[in-house]
Amino acid sequence: MTTTAAKTLRNREYEHIDVSPVAGSMGAEISGVDLLALDEAAFREVEAALLAYKVIFFRDQSFDAGSQSAFGRRFGALNRHPYVKGLDGHPDVFHIVKEPDDVHHFGSAWHTDLAYTERPALGTILYGMEVPDAGGDTLFANLEAAYEALSDGMKALLDRRKIVFTNANTYGKDSQRFKIGVAKAMSVEPATEEREVVHPAVRTHPVTGAKGLYLSTTHASRLADMTVEESRPILDFLHAHAVRPEFTCRFRWQNGSVAMWDNRCTMHHAVNDFPGERRIMQRVTLEGDRPV
Repeated sequence: MTTTAAKTLRNREYEHIDVSPVAGSMGAEISGVDLLALDEAAFREVEAALLAYKVIFFRDQSFDAGSQSAFGRRFGALNRHPYVKGLDGHPDVFHIVKEPDDVHHFGSAWHTDLAYTERPALGTILYGMEVPDAGGDTLFANLEAAYEALSDGMKALLDRRKIVFTNANTYGKDSQRFKIGVAKAMSVEPATEEREVVHPAVRTHPVTGAKGLYLSTTHASRLADMTVEESRPILDFLHAHAVRPEFTCRFRWQNGSVAMWDNRCTMHHAVNDFPGERRIMQRVTLEGDRPV
């Protein structure tokens, strides 16, 4: 999908929701809806907006664990995180908690959710329960725009390549996460077995047909059929290229805000810039398919 095609997708008319873009490349804030009482017509427009803008935002919502998981199931099956314990009675929902004296902040690097699994997440729905007055924003990157901006030579190189992703970097028992300690209010277990999975460096979106980079800086190990040392210059370039400002947007949280992103064509980064303050988010993740 070219830039022109993407703009055409974004420029559709919406009858049941109000859509306000937040950046040139991606992201839109949707108003005029209560996600607890979304009729079918409005829901279909929310689906369309997600495909068009890749990440969508809502304000002044009132989710509990049950209603957030019910909203998520309208998009498909929910994912149960392999290493983070879910809530009692709601195993597909978990809280992301950073206490004032915590050093580690869950998700504080550019990544794609569950890239180390055979079937990474389709998308994620994150709800702000208790957020700081300032700081704790989330950054998003449009991996389709990043791919389109590459040279023809680099596209040709990547179209034939696969990337090896691993759970070891973030959930291995010797990973930095467990060396510095995870948020103590979260139940996060190390992986019992460190595993690798291979996904294409360029994936095709299963709905729109658009091509985009498939990256996750915290989970990528190397290019398949290359050593770590040989891969590093290429991966370092791609990771830096993908998060250039013109491919990104930034969301400032408020209590009651919701962000939902298409994990098949984005990366995101939770900014850890609020020492001494608490942040509590509630997450539901959608089961995905194998990247192709």
